[in-house]
Amino acid sequence: MDFLETLGWIGNIVLSIGVIPQVYKTWRSHDVSSFSWSFLLMWSSGVILVFIYIAGENIMKGDFQWPLWLNYLINILGTIYLVYAKIRYSGEGEKDQSA
Repeated sequence: MDFLETLGWIGNIVLSIGVIPQVYKTWRSHDVSSFSWSFLLMWSSGVILVFIYIAGENIMKGDFQWPLWLNYLINILGTIYLVYAKIRYSGEGEKDQSA
């Protein structure tokens, strides 16, 4: 593994781990009030589109950049959960107040 590949692994591991505390906090608290729909939709669209680009390029060239795959797959899973949580928990507080 050369120096640049090592940097790629370190950077992508840090980026991958970065989504985990937010997912955990959201899972525990069910608090999604700080997430705007525009942020979630732009972030999830961006992550998915870049992953498709990386996967397509890697498959065509036969040269896989595993650090990028790791980063984007973890971020896609985290994003899917956060979008789900936003849908699931957004109205919960409003329901409790109206009862």
